[in-house]
Amino acid sequence: MYRFISHIIAIAVVSTGIACNSRETGEPVVDPEEQFEYFALKLGRTLEYQVDSLVYDFGTNGNTVVDTNRLFVKIHFADTLTDNSGQLVYLLERFERGSSGEPWVYNSSSTASRTGTQAFFTEENLRFNPMIFPMTERSRWDGNSAFDSFLELEIAGERIRPFTNWDYRVDSLDIPGAIGPFAFDSLLIITEANDEINIEKRFSRAVYAKHVGLVKKEQWILDSQYCNQIPTPTDCLTKPWEEKAEKGYILRMEILNFAD
Repeated sequence: MYRFISHIIAIAVVSTGIACNSRETGEPVVDPEEQFEYFALKLGRTLEYQVDSLVYDFGTNGNTVVDTNRLFVKIHFADTLTDNSGQLVYLLERFERGSSGEPWVYNSSSTASRTGTQAFFTEENLRFNPMIFPMTERSRWDGNSAFDSFLELEIAGERIRPFTNWDYRVDSLDIPGAIGPFAFDSLLIITEANDEINIEKRFSRAVYAKHVGLVKKEQWILDSQYCNQIPTPTDCLTKPWEEKAEKGYILRMEILNFAD
């Protein structure tokens, strides 16, 4: 399950025509190179996160079991290579541990790359495009266009489609803010999904800091048949998802440390 969740540690992009739209609406022309540092790529860089999750699963008696986990994750920019198109690609190594006193254990590898208009993050054969260059506060795009949005994955033994109805958009750009113990001059907030119907909730939001990269992430990938009961419960629409979810997860992660 954690190998699937690990795709949230970094991300990427695809867009065309943004600068043209900016000129037509009277918005200032943005230099995309100034925004590259939100998807910061640097050999030797290390990022450390605290990742807290609630994982929902069907119990043996028909009830829902909620497993609470805390995990510490380290991402190291370990190497570079050149792909078949001549693009420079960074190899990211992921390490995990259960507490701050334990040694880091290697978990998996992923790749990240960036062009003048796109950034990419690939893991487990899934290629994500969660950022665009240049960006404005009205930018929207399909960040999961490289794979089927109805792709099924197994989480805690249950099949779920995590990527249905995602719609990437910029919420805030170049704003100051604090994440954990750190004060950042420039933050970028991207909502990757925010869709809810009776039987499922898909929410994903990422926060990036210039010269660092991803500093905060929250995801709610939940399914429930609670509202499909007969008769329909009177609190179908008001019951919190934390209480009516039957499978999926809630995940929150935050930067703990970063160094070049």
